[in-house]
Amino acid sequence: MRLRVLGSSGGYPAPGNPSTGFFLESGGAKLWIDAGNGTFAELQRLVDFTRVDALLLSHVHADHCADVYPLHVATRYGIGEGFKLPLYAPPGSQQALGGLLGATGADQLAEAFDLHTIDAGDEIEIAGVRFTFLRTDHPIHALAMRAESPEGTLVYSADTGPNVDLAGFAREADLLLCEANYQDARMGPPFHLSARQAAAIARQARVRELAITHVWPTLDPQISLREAREEAGDLPIRWAEPRAVFDVGRP
Repeated sequence: MRLRVLGSSGGYPAPGNPSTGFFLESGGAKLWIDAGNGTFAELQRLVDFTRVDALLLSHVHADHCADVYPLHVATRYGIGEGFKLPLYAPPGSQQALGGLLGATGADQLAEAFDLHTIDAGDEIEIAGVRFTFLRTDHPIHALAMRAESPEGTLVYSADTGPNVDLAGFAREADLLLCEANYQDARMGPPFHLSARQAAAIARQARVRELAITHVWPTLDPQISLREAREEAGDLPIRWAEPRAVFDVGRP
């Protein structure tokens, strides 16, 4: 299982680092997870987007879904009839995303995508990868994702505050990809995590490796790494920097 970072900026894209998005490969599966601003261009460096098995959205805040719109244009006007990328998203996403496309926006999305609703407690399989979902602690309906295959286990926190059992959901995963929007000196509303909080969750979950993502663009990721490492001891921790590659699985 291999995870490639398309972008990891929190809130808005930083120069050289798009908003949140990842490309996951496992066996023959090709999966796009979150489609923040700028991630569609990065995805196309790696793969013909018509070969992607599915796009999964954790929630429909713009920094996680905005590139659905250029993808919609490419699909409807650049490919021709017959191609419909499967798109999995939380309840209400079709209506929320369709709003920017006008009165018939939800119908336009249905013409361009094969739409599926996912929610906490669901279990689905896409191209041999099994996904389960956890409702996170966030102002809108957002879902953490656990992706499992014979190759390994990835858990992605999506956006969340601390008031959810993410450690239980991530138990003994090979990689926890966890948001770390804040630092000790720059804390905000409790619907995001700090790097130190992300590390505490990873340690409690006994994961093999932690990757911190969704760092606010004006913060130094090296400070986030230092604070996470202070909390996590000898747990391997990396920043999900743009174009980073993580091999997920047991040796």
